[in-house]
Amino acid sequence: MGIRGLFSYIEKQGDKFLKDHELTSTTVIVDANNLAVTIYKSSYDMDPAFGGNYDKLFAKYCDFNSLLKQCNITPIMVLNGGLGVDNRNRNKKMKNRLDRLRKSTKCFPGNQNRNNVFPLFGEEVFINACKMFNFKVIQNDFEADEETALFAKGMHYPVLSSDSDFLIFGVKQIPLNSLNRGMMAKYTPGKRSSSLKCKIFLADKFVDYLSLPSTHLPYLGVLLGDDLYDFKSLTSPHNAQKNFNFQSRMDVAASWLRQHKIDDVPVKILSLVEEEKKEELKKLLAYYGKTEGKPTALEYFLKGSGKEIIINSKGNRALPQWFMTASREAAFPAWILRIVCTQEFFYFAQVEELKEPYSVLPAMDIVKGLSAVLLSHDYRNISLESTNVKVAQLTVQFRSGATIEERNIPFYEGQCVTVPNLEDIPLLPLGTKERFFNQVMKLNDFQSRTIKQFPKDIQMFIGSMIFWNNQTNPSSHQVDALIMMLVVQRSVGKYGHGQNQASDPFAAMEGDPNNTIKNLWSRLDKSDCDLAIKILEDRGCTQKSIAKPKYKVSRYDNAAKSSNACKYYKRTVHKYAEFQMILYFVTYMNRLLGCPYPETNSVLCFNGFFLHNLASYIFSNSNWIETFSTCKSVYRLLKQVVLTFSSLTKGQYKQDHSNERLRNLDDMLMRLKV
Repeated sequence: MGIRGLFSYIEKQGDKFLKDHELTSTTVIVDANNLAVTIYKSSYDMDPAFGGNYDKLFAKYCDFNSLLKQCNITPIMVLNGGLGVDNRNRNKKMKNRLDRLRKSTKCFPGNQNRNNVFPLFGEEVFINACKMFNFKVIQNDFEADEETALFAKGMHYPVLSSDSDFLIFGVKQIPLNSLNRGMMAKYTPGKRSSSLKCKIFLADKFVDYLSLPSTHLPYLGVLLGDDLYDFKSLTSPHNAQKNFNFQSRMDVAASWLRQHKIDDVPVKILSLVEEEKKEELKKLLAYYGKTEGKPTALEYFLKGSGKEIIINSKGNRALPQWFMTASREAAFPAWILRIVCTQEFFYFAQVEELKEPYSVLPAMDIVKGLSAVLLSHDYRNISLESTNVKVAQLTVQFRSGATIEERNIPFYEGQCVTVPNLEDIPLLPLGTKERFFNQVMKLNDFQSRTIKQFPKDIQMFIGSMIFWNNQTNPSSHQVDALIMMLVVQRSVGKYGHGQNQASDPFAAMEGDPNNTIKNLWSRLDKSDCDLAIKILEDRGCTQKSIAKPKYKVSRYDNAAKSSNACKYYKRTVHKYAEFQMILYFVTYMNRLLGCPYPETNSVLCFNGFFLHNLASYIFSNSNWIETFSTCKSVYRLLKQVVLTFSSLTKGQYKQDHSNERLRNLDDMLMRLKV
């Protein structure tokens, strides 16, 4: 949400409405979406043009959380939900999606800081970093601003956010950009903990300056132009001031509010608009007006008091308690609840090649399987034969070139077995859920058994690679680079953290002669790992290289093998965007089913910069694996993983299928039977 121009105005006033503050030994409500994006965008070494450096992003989030811990600050991280308030924000959301689409397709190394897009797994990485510090993370059912403000005001907690909506709710707000730029805590002698220097908004001084009762303050948001409502549609006082600066508009709006009693304000504001605009404005007034005493899901979930908020599916059935608890604990992203309640699946932005098909398309079979489980609450005993095709459809937003289109697809398509019912999932045997998972993933018995030869924390990653290979026909160097990245990142340490030593979770495990891969992984030698890092650094593959190369844009991967490794290949990034999409939906389908495969953080192995450069290096060196022959234990493991993956895919990935790419959206949809 937000009030256009209000935050900038407050900041320009300096100490008039903001005062210096030292945050320490307190509970603070955090606008988690705002914080996650702010930290990402303020970090200039994220390399967004390469699709996501999740190991480095995780480190950034942990650094900030460590700072809060150091200052004895207890944060309650609140995430926005997937449901809108009567869909008032639909147009704004679509505008934001189109803006992200424009940035994602125009993003290159030379302009990536201007056109960066929050990476696909960014929110998941943020949540994992918070849970690592035992911070409470709550996901609201709806847009979280109002409920967060009401809860914070009732509990007298400050709110950490740069969203201007909190200003007009009168809470004690700490703007994110007022935090110490170096993120350094200040130690005060005589105190047990450090403090975080910042500024805090003085709501009482703001109200006094406007000469407004505090009850009128929320309506100021309507008259100043909430970002979900165009203030220019109001005829007065705005017609007289629409070309004024923000100060003038605020003075006129405050003067108008002072003339009316609080109970008369909604009716008076409605009288200012044309008849066809009144229904839309009523919803906005209901949002801002009479906020005191409203029940909130936050209050019920955190304190166990107040009225429980019941959420119904689109078929008007109350959703299972286990599912709603998991959703509110942020086990699932917000779009999961939206699918259940609206049967809508919105556009996902990733850095990708504009001329290639939308990166979600190869993952659509997983999306349909996931949706079938979610919507089984309304459509009992879903199967290919019994479901009404006209009713059981999912509205999906696709990228078609530089625009976004909507299509209706049957969410049960391709399901040959009965879909697990959402309500019954906690009671179902794990084997039943695993069989459904394998069926959606198109994994046969041999593949399922072989995947379990890998360490538990990367089994889903390997399964996603098999699906990716079958759906997109990647080139051999692209698959080999992904395998190499997985081995190095998991075994040697996370690039960008300064960690340069082996950190294998299976180091204490005895070698199993019947499990070659786990046996080889457990026997990795630290000196071999250090040497492997040195080899990769010397070839410019890692971000630890002495000088980061400047990139020349090359749109195609079939360049001559003598080409400079510092070229930027957007199609390579696009191919790995397709893999990310598959891994993303596989992660949440697995979690929804109660984890038939082990829950992991394997996404932290993904480093787009490293992966892109590895693919370029392997492409120009057909015998790349011999480069590591001097690192005996790493060399043996790499050869075994490559050989095993080749057996899982019947060696198909060893051929270059780049000429078989389907570039037209309709052709790809036909291929997926959409």
